[in-house]
Amino acid sequence: MPPILVSHPIFHTPRHTGRHPLAIRRVGALIDLLHALDWLSPDHYREGAPASRETLLAFHDAPYVDALMHANDASIDEKILREQFKIGTLDNPIYPDLFERTSLLVGNAILAADLALQNRHVFFAAGGTHHGRPAKASGFCFTNDPVFALNHWLKKGLQRIAYIDFDAHHGDGVEDAFLNDSRVLTISIHEQKRWPNSGLTSSATALNFPVQSGFDDESFERLLQTDIHPALQKFKPEAVLVMSGADALKGDPLCGLALTIPTLRKAVLSMLDYSPIGVILGGGGYNPWNAVRLWASLWAALQGRVIPERLPPAARAVLEGLEAPRIPKDRVLPEWLERLDG
Repeated sequence: MPPILVSHPIFHTPRHTGRHPLAIRRVGALIDLLHALDWLSPDHYREGAPASRETLLAFHDAPYVDALMHANDASIDEKILREQFKIGTLDNPIYPDLFERTSLLVGNAILAADLALQNRHVFFAAGGTHHGRPAKASGFCFTNDPVFALNHWLKKGLQRIAYIDFDAHHGDGVEDAFLNDSRVLTISIHEQKRWPNSGLTSSATALNFPVQSGFDDESFERLLQTDIHPALQKFKPEAVLVMSGADALKGDPLCGLALTIPTLRKAVLSMLDYSPIGVILGGGGYNPWNAVRLWASLWAALQGRVIPERLPPAARAVLEGLEAPRIPKDRVLPEWLERLDG
């Protein structure tokens, strides 16, 4: 079955402002880049609907869901939002259409998981809010869309599901949600001494690999061969959910890992070799040039397209139009604008 890209127009424009790390164009720029390359046809694109309150209550607590629903109300007590639910903090600011956007993350993740059950691979670049907690926002994440995707597969009867997280930050919210569920194996490679400062030990259902700042391609590939692939070969997953994690790439303003796009792309795709049922999530990535180029190259690989050595002018124009409050213009490398693999 052909791959499907799942998205929604609400994800195509950033809602954060100022110097927030997510005040950058990522998913919208990806869509623009794919159109510039003529790599996205209507047959390969789907849009999901918002998750209902009832659906959200399968993981999130009712008072928290209600707080999300009413966060934009003028009469809301902002102090309670901040102190009890961590909504309205510097990391998790209130923005227009907060509930619509966060419920759409869940609805699209469930759609992606459902489409993957047709023995196809699905890419949901906006997904990956792996820090979301049942009763509070955490680490830029209000809902936890990976949890809903995994639970959808469990409800459909799958008994062995692997969640592999290459994001530079530990996938704490997903791990904790399935820590005592032998049907789900969570694997996380993440930077040591980096928020949320968890994932330092492993268990039977959660394999954690904290790595040093500067972790590079050679070390990454060695870890894949000695630990990650053997674990998956033993587990034999029926479905895989992969967090691509562009913040693990060299040049991210928040993290200190040093992977390159070809190596990370190869690793993500190798996870899909374990099952015809697979979903890729975008996850972190606060260098928009890196995130967009990684995601575009993943989509190209899923479609079996050849990645050009140099991008055509229309594609370069998309990348040249990006900005990031934490990356000065003079630090934007030429290869970020000219090549997907640069």
